[in-house]
Amino acid sequence: MIAALLQGRGIPKARILLEETGTDTLSSARAVAALIRKCGISAPVFAVSSLYHLPRCLLLLRLLGIPARAAVPPTVPAAALWWRRCYRWLREVPALLYDCLLAILSRIRRSHHG
Repeated sequence: MIAALLQGRGIPKARILLEETGTDTLSSARAVAALIRKCGISAPVFAVSSLYHLPRCLLLLRLLGIPARAAVPPTVPAAALWWRRCYRWLREVPALLYDCLLAILSRIRRSHHG
C-alpha cells in the first residue's frame, strides 16, 4: 500500500526499499536498520507512516542509528471520527515510551557485546 502511494507520488519503484517482516513498530524499525546496514545504503532514508505514528517511527530509527527523515504523511479525511484520531494519538504516548526504552536497552547491549 505505501509503495503504491509513493509510486503514485513519482518515486520510482527501484528507489523504494520495503521491509515487510516486522510485526510491530519496534521490530520493523530494527529490521529496517539491519536492512539499511546490510545493503550499505547511504542515501537519505524516509519514514512513511500516518501523522500520529510518524514521530515514534522516526525516533526509533534514529535511536537505532538511522538518520531518518519524515516523508509527508497521507492526509486523513476530514470526516474521520475525532474520537478515533484522539485515541490513536493518546495510544502513541505509552507506546513511544515503551519502544524507546527497549530500543535504548538494545543499543546499550549491542555496544557492550561488540
